[in-house]
Amino acid sequence: MISKPALVLFSHGSLLCGSGSTLDAHAQQLRESGDFSMVEPGYLNYSIPPVEEAVRRCVEAGATTIVIAPYFLVAGKFVIEDLPPRLESVIPLFPQINFVVTRALEDSEDMPPAIEQVLVTAEDPKKWQRRAIEKARSQCELRKDCPLYGSPMCRSGSASA
Repeated sequence: MISKPALVLFSHGSLLCGSGSTLDAHAQQLRESGDFSMVEPGYLNYSIPPVEEAVRRCVEAGATTIVIAPYFLVAGKFVIEDLPPRLESVIPLFPQINFVVTRALEDSEDMPPAIEQVLVTAEDPKKWQRRAIEKARSQCELRKDCPLYGSPMCRSGSASA
Protein backbone atom coordinates (compact mmCIF):
# COMPACT_ATOMS: atom_id res chain seq x y z
CA MET A 1 0.00 0.00 0.00
CA ILE A 2 1.34 3.40 -0.98
CA SER A 3 0.79 6.00 1.70
CA LYS A 4 -0.46 9.45 0.83
CA PRO A 5 2.14 12.20 0.77
CA ALA A 6 2.27 14.96 3.35
CA LEU A 7 1.98 18.51 2.05
CA VAL A 8 3.80 21.62 3.27
CA LEU A 9 2.38 24.89 1.97
CA PHE A 10 5.42 27.17 1.88
CA SER A 11 4.72 30.88 2.25
CA HIS A 12 6.69 33.99 3.17
CA GLY A 13 4.95 34.89 6.43
CA SER A 14 4.10 38.31 7.79
CA LEU A 15 4.50 40.41 10.90
CA LEU A 16 0.82 41.42 10.79
CA CYS A 17 -1.24 39.49 13.34
CA GLY A 18 -3.69 37.06 11.76
CA SER A 19 -2.03 37.19 8.36
CA GLY A 20 -1.65 33.42 8.21
CA SER A 21 -5.36 32.73 8.62
CA THR A 22 -5.97 32.48 4.87
CA LEU A 23 -3.17 29.95 4.43
CA ASP A 24 -4.50 28.06 7.46
CA ALA A 25 -7.94 27.94 5.82
CA HIS A 26 -6.45 26.61 2.57
CA ALA A 27 -4.50 24.02 4.54
CA GLN A 28 -7.71 22.93 6.27
CA GLN A 29 -9.53 22.55 2.94
CA LEU A 30 -6.66 20.45 1.61
CA ARG A 31 -6.72 18.29 4.75
CA GLU A 32 -10.43 17.72 4.23
CA SER A 33 -9.83 16.66 0.62
CA GLY A 34 -8.21 13.49 1.93
CA ASP A 35 -5.51 13.61 -0.75
CA PHE A 36 -2.71 14.06 1.77
CA SER A 37 -1.73 12.27 4.96
CA MET A 38 -1.37 15.72 6.53
CA VAL A 39 -1.09 19.36 5.48
CA GLU A 40 1.06 21.91 7.27
CA PRO A 41 1.80 25.56 6.55
CA GLY A 42 5.50 26.40 6.73
CA TYR A 43 6.94 29.89 6.60
CA LEU A 44 10.14 31.54 5.47
CA ASN A 45 9.96 34.49 7.88
CA TYR A 46 7.99 36.01 10.74
CA SER A 47 5.12 33.52 11.01
CA ILE A 48 5.20 30.12 12.66
CA PRO A 49 5.91 27.38 12.10
CA PRO A 50 9.05 27.82 10.02
CA VAL A 51 9.20 25.51 7.01
CA GLU A 52 11.76 23.30 8.77
CA GLU A 53 9.36 22.73 11.68
CA ALA A 54 6.52 21.92 9.27
CA VAL A 55 8.75 19.27 7.68
CA ARG A 56 9.64 17.84 11.10
CA ARG A 57 5.94 17.60 12.00
CA CYS A 58 5.28 15.64 8.83
CA VAL A 59 8.17 13.26 9.51
CA GLU A 60 7.08 12.75 13.12
CA ALA A 61 3.58 11.91 11.88
CA GLY A 62 5.01 9.13 9.69
CA ALA A 63 5.22 10.76 6.26
CA THR A 64 7.44 9.00 3.75
CA THR A 65 6.95 11.57 0.99
CA ILE A 66 6.70 15.30 1.63
CA VAL A 67 5.52 17.67 -1.08
CA ILE A 68 6.60 21.27 -0.63
CA ALA A 69 4.19 23.57 -2.48
CA PRO A 70 5.26 27.22 -2.79
CA TYR A 71 2.24 29.39 -2.04
CA PHE A 72 3.44 32.13 -4.40
CA LEU A 73 2.15 33.48 -7.69
CA VAL A 74 5.61 33.29 -9.29
CA ALA A 75 8.87 31.52 -8.55
CA GLY A 76 10.73 34.64 -7.47
CA LYS A 77 13.46 35.18 -4.91
CA PHE A 78 11.72 33.45 -2.02
CA VAL A 79 11.18 30.27 -4.06
CA ILE A 80 14.37 30.29 -6.15
CA GLU A 81 16.90 31.64 -3.65
CA ASP A 82 15.49 31.34 -0.14
CA LEU A 83 13.67 27.99 -0.12
CA PRO A 84 16.51 25.73 -1.38
CA PRO A 85 18.96 26.47 1.48
CA ARG A 86 16.18 26.04 4.02
CA LEU A 87 15.40 22.62 2.59
CA GLU A 88 19.08 21.74 2.24
CA SER A 89 19.41 22.22 5.99
CA VAL A 90 16.59 19.81 6.82
CA ILE A 91 16.60 17.16 4.06
CA PRO A 92 19.86 15.50 5.23
CA LEU A 93 18.29 15.00 8.65
CA PHE A 94 15.69 12.70 7.08
CA PRO A 95 17.38 10.62 4.36
CA GLN A 96 14.51 8.12 4.41
CA ILE A 97 12.02 10.78 3.25
CA ASN A 98 11.28 11.50 -0.41
CA PHE A 99 11.08 15.30 -0.83
CA VAL A 100 9.55 16.93 -3.90
CA VAL A 101 8.84 20.59 -4.64
CA THR A 102 6.05 21.84 -6.88
CA ARG A 103 6.25 24.91 -9.05
CA ALA A 104 4.69 28.17 -7.93
CA LEU A 105 1.10 28.87 -8.97
CA GLU A 106 2.33 30.82 -12.02
CA ASP A 107 0.62 29.60 -15.18
CA SER A 108 -1.91 27.31 -13.55
CA GLU A 109 -5.04 27.11 -15.67
CA ASP A 110 -6.99 27.99 -12.53
CA MET A 111 -5.39 31.44 -12.24
CA PRO A 112 -7.48 33.34 -14.85
CA PRO A 113 -10.79 32.24 -13.28
CA ALA A 114 -9.43 33.11 -9.83
CA ILE A 115 -8.47 36.57 -11.07
CA GLU A 116 -11.91 37.02 -12.64
CA GLN A 117 -13.51 35.94 -9.38
CA VAL A 118 -11.70 38.62 -7.36
CA LEU A 119 -12.30 41.33 -9.97
CA VAL A 120 -15.92 41.53 -8.87
CA THR A 121 -14.72 42.44 -5.38
CA ALA A 122 -12.93 45.61 -6.51
CA GLU A 123 -13.65 48.48 -4.17
CA ASP A 124 -12.15 51.58 -2.62
CA PRO A 125 -8.82 50.55 -1.03
CA LYS A 126 -9.80 52.17 2.27
CA LYS A 127 -12.60 49.61 2.66
CA TRP A 128 -10.50 46.47 2.23
CA GLN A 129 -7.62 47.99 4.19
CA ARG A 130 -10.00 48.69 7.06
CA ARG A 131 -11.19 45.07 6.96
CA ALA A 132 -7.57 43.86 7.00
CA ILE A 133 -6.83 46.04 10.02
CA GLU A 134 -9.99 44.86 11.80
CA LYS A 135 -8.98 41.27 11.11
CA ALA A 136 -5.48 41.89 12.49
CA ARG A 137 -6.97 43.60 15.52
CA SER A 138 -9.36 40.69 16.18
CA GLN A 139 -6.47 38.22 15.99
CA CYS A 140 -4.04 40.46 17.85
CA GLU A 141 -1.21 38.71 19.66
CA LEU A 142 0.16 41.94 21.18
CA ARG A 143 3.52 41.27 19.50
CA LYS A 144 5.92 44.20 19.44
CA ASP A 145 7.01 43.23 15.92
CA CYS A 146 3.46 43.59 14.52
CA PRO A 147 3.23 46.71 12.35
CA LEU A 148 0.10 47.80 14.23
CA TYR A 149 1.54 47.32 17.74
CA GLY A 150 1.20 50.40 19.90
CA SER A 151 -0.86 52.26 17.33
CA PRO A 152 -4.53 53.17 17.67
CA MET A 153 -5.20 50.27 15.28
CA CYS A 154 -3.79 47.73 17.79
CA ARG A 155 -6.31 46.24 20.18
CA SER A 156 -4.18 47.58 23.01
CA GLY A 157 -4.65 51.08 21.63
CA SER A 158 -1.30 52.22 22.95
CA ALA A 159 2.40 51.44 23.13
CA SER A 160 2.08 50.55 26.82
CA ALA A 161 0.54 47.15 26.05
